[in-house]
Amino acid sequence: MKHVKSTLVLLSCISLTSCWPWNGGDDPPLEPQTAYQPVTATRAELNNISLQVPKTTVKNEKIYVKGQFIFVNDRRDGFHIINNADPANPQKVKYLKALGSSDVAVRNDILYINQARDLVALKINTATNEVQVLKRIENVFPALKSPDGFEAPADNDKIVIDWKQK
Repeated sequence: MKHVKSTLVLLSCISLTSCWPWNGGDDPPLEPQTAYQPVTATRAELNNISLQVPKTTVKNEKIYVKGQFIFVNDRRDGFHIINNADPANPQKVKYLKALGSSDVAVRNDILYINQARDLVALKINTATNEVQVLKRIENVFPALKSPDGFEAPADNDKIVIDWKQK
């Protein structure tokens, strides 16, 4: 009977060792990793919205038409403003530099853009190169996730405006 108890205790101990991690349990569990790294901007950089001379398109995304003007988003960088009064000969007028932007809507000559996490209402004057920010509502939109679904670590002064492959 003594040998049966000893054998049962020994078998129980051996079977429980399969529950222990092979690394001794000192290492933290591995966190899933993303194949991308965040591209960030500070609030000051986001607030620097300006009209610039037309430039070459890098990564076109969305197109918005309002009257004779076409707004073409250059992926998370800004908008090409094109005068399409003569559809046979459209002319690039200006480039609206707005880091982290991806969409625009226009109503009553006010442009509404989403810029990273913010909704921004602004007026532009292409003749004088003036941009007037009428209102900025911060953190309206969710944080931008990487293409494989990860979020960047929180940082109070840095806002993710894009992701690039590592």
